[in-house]
Amino acid sequence: MAKTLQEKIKDIKYSVVAIGFNPNPNQITIIGSGFIFDDDGKIITAAHVYNGLTDEQKKSLKANVMIKEIKKEVEMYSWIPITLFENKKDDKNDIAVFRLNKTELDKIDGFKINKLELDENSDRIEIGQDIYFVGFPYAAQLINDGFGLTLVVNKGIISNIKRDGTETNYPRNWFIVDAISNPGNSGCPLIDVETNKVIGVMTISFRTQSHIQPNLDIREPMHIAGAKPINLVKKLLNN
Repeated sequence: MAKTLQEKIKDIKYSVVAIGFNPNPNQITIIGSGFIFDDDGKIITAAHVYNGLTDEQKKSLKANVMIKEIKKEVEMYSWIPITLFENKKDDKNDIAVFRLNKTELDKIDGFKINKLELDENSDRIEIGQDIYFVGFPYAAQLINDGFGLTLVVNKGIISNIKRDGTETNYPRNWFIVDAISNPGNSGCPLIDVETNKVIGVMTISFRTQSHIQPNLDIREPMHIAGAKPINLVKKLLNN
């Protein structure tokens, strides 16, 4: 029997991580999301999550990994150091690959890496397909408001597909998604509802000047977001 969406979300949530750094030894700043995709603990995220950091901040970069669920909806996380993997970073397409520190992972009793499966070929994706994405939007604000670290699921459809007009073979370089994506979702997985495989990496949310508070620098989310097709990630991995 086919799995329900609820069951599919449970299958993948252990693989989604929050990414942050230590501004000081007793504090962590969460800057984005990512997801584990292989048994070696490698993580895919958005390159801009990394590019905006200082050298010192990059040295303290960590991923918050879900290590166990005590009971339903009670989740335990652990911060694990991460490093850029073999300079696998594509600034043009805003994707990067990191690796979890295996020595620190081995210290967690009973922990087993959970990985997401990448779609075989994101060129097969069509406008109108059902999708969802899972990340850690507004993570710091939610923690400060007393909600703790909060994994958030958004659902929508592929509303358009864009191609790179600067390359002669015109590869797909954007999936436009009919959903609101907020700061902190950058780097989280875009997942095909039917197959539960990763078809893209969320990298951009479109926002507009507030009409309610036009004098303040507040941006209101539009119901449009963008993801990089997973084929671009595979190209980076194979280079």
